[in-house]
Amino acid sequence: MNARIALIAGLSALALAQVSAVGHAQVHVPAPSDLPNWNGIWERVGSITWEPTGRPGVPETPPFTPEYAEKYRKTTEAARQGHPVADPTSTCLPPGMPRIMTMTYPMEILMTPGQVTIIAEWASQVRRVFTDGRGHPPSDELDPTFNGHSIGRWEGKGKDAVLVIDTVGIRGDTGFDASGIEHSDQIHVTERMRQVPAAKGAPDMLEDEVTVIDPKAFVHPWVVTKKYKRGGPAARIMEYVCEENNRDPLAAGAAKP
Repeated sequence: MNARIALIAGLSALALAQVSAVGHAQVHVPAPSDLPNWNGIWERVGSITWEPTGRPGVPETPPFTPEYAEKYRKTTEAARQGHPVADPTSTCLPPGMPRIMTMTYPMEILMTPGQVTIIAEWASQVRRVFTDGRGHPPSDELDPTFNGHSIGRWEGKGKDAVLVIDTVGIRGDTGFDASGIEHSDQIHVTERMRQVPAAKGAPDMLEDEVTVIDPKAFVHPWVVTKKYKRGGPAARIMEYVCEENNRDPLAAGAAKP
């Protein structure tokens, strides 16, 4: 491990320790009247690639370590030759973090005391961001999952308030998009989510600055800003059952019981 990667690892560990400690201190939980109202449906603005201005099929620019740069080179070369890597979501596995925040389909945000819940139409996935002052579980009790364990705190009040989210415990085999970009099991994601001014007559906008720290995969944090617009009064998320559309071609001609 070179000095630069070691520094990132140290910063990541320090940030995690500081955030975990918050859960054991007296934390002020804002009253609902002090918070913005993000309840409702939100739709992605920008590309379905992890980099918001990217284009499907065009290599992205993660700050890879040499090991992960070589993995990505092989992946993009295979795709160029007509042999793209299998997308785990094609077999109905959840997108997981951080890919879920690309929001191929709309998401619904529910704000309740001590928790912000993000429900994605895609694969009916749910993220629970605990804002009640708790910390992350101890590392030996943290069971890696697709979406990890998220805790948050509010900075500021009203429409200008920022939701600061810290997520750990993410499985090492989740992705960023369909391009095959990989990360390790050391991934640590922080977000700063806020409502931003919209043009007169335009829908409300949310902005999520996502910072991905992974000392094994990246030489420095990878920061992107995702944007979402509020859906209209009739907007809804639909039931998404991937398994209903996952067909086995070998069984397609079989007689039904």
